[in-house]
Amino acid sequence: MSCFKLPNSLCDDLTSMIRNFWWGQQRDEKKIAWMSWDKLCEPKSCGGMSFKKIKQFNMALLAKQGWRLQTKHTSLVYKVLKARYFPNSDFLHATIGNNPSYTWQSILVAQPLVCEGMRWSVGNGRDIRIWEDKWLPTAFTHKVRSPGLFLDSDTRVCELIKPEFASWNMVLIDALFYPHRQRKLRGFL
Repeated sequence: MSCFKLPNSLCDDLTSMIRNFWWGQQRDEKKIAWMSWDKLCEPKSCGGMSFKKIKQFNMALLAKQGWRLQTKHTSLVYKVLKARYFPNSDFLHATIGNNPSYTWQSILVAQPLVCEGMRWSVGNGRDIRIWEDKWLPTAFTHKVRSPGLFLDSDTRVCELIKPEFASWNMVLIDALFYPHRQRKLRGFL
C-alpha cells in the first residue's frame, strides 16, 4: 500500500469484507450494524475501534513516500526516481513523464496531499518568500494575509529578521502584519 495505489474497487471490497466479518454476516444473512462504519473508524479515545479507512490509509502511505522523496535525498530510491522522473526539479514540481512505472504513477497521485501539508521551517529565512510560501505557525493557511503590501512580492523572510539578535525586526513586523499575527510571531523564531 505504500508503493502502489490500490484501485478504489479493491479498497471497497476489502472494507466490505472487514465490515461483514465484524458484524458477523454470512452469505445472504444480514445482521444489525449497531454502530456506523465511520464511528468504528474513529480512534478508540473517541469511542471508535480505530479501523482504517483503506483508501485514505493508502493515500497517507503514498504521501509518506512522496515526503521522503522531497526530504531524504541520500536514499537509493530517491536517486533512482529523481534520475528517471524529475532530474531538473524536486518532487513537488515533478510531472508524470513518459512511460511511467505504476509505482511512480501511484506516488505522484499523492503529490497534492504532500503539497497541501508542507510548510517551511524558518531557520535563517533566506529561501522563504513572505507572500508566496507557507511559513507561518498557524494551521489555517500558513500564509501571510496582511494590509502592508509595501514590500516586493519576492521579498524573503530573512529581511524581517535581525540576524545579530536572532529576533524579528518588530518595527517592520508591526508595519506589515495585522495585530493578531504580530502577537503570534513574537513567540515564533
